[in-house]
Amino acid sequence: MRIPAGAPMPFWLGLRNKMPLLSKFSRPTLGTIAVISTVVLTGAAVFAVTVYPKIENDYYKNAQAMERAQLRGTREDFAYGKRVWSDPFEKK
Repeated sequence: MRIPAGAPMPFWLGLRNKMPLLSKFSRPTLGTIAVISTVVLTGAAVFAVTVYPKIENDYYKNAQAMERAQLRGTREDFAYGKRVWSDPFEKK
């Protein structure tokens, strides 16, 4: 496509003119962009909620220890007479 000199050129067209190999690909539709962005955002959210805390385990252990240190009381005080939680898989 020819554009007169000095006329604004859309980004995608300018990129296609500079790189002829891109002319094989058509511009993605809005639906394709929406689906891809939804998949990417969902993947990022799943990573942030499930994988990242497993990777940064020490940080979360230290943060939990600091929060518990600020509480005034022991585990037994906060259990209110119920059995205090203990790790059932801990070696004795």
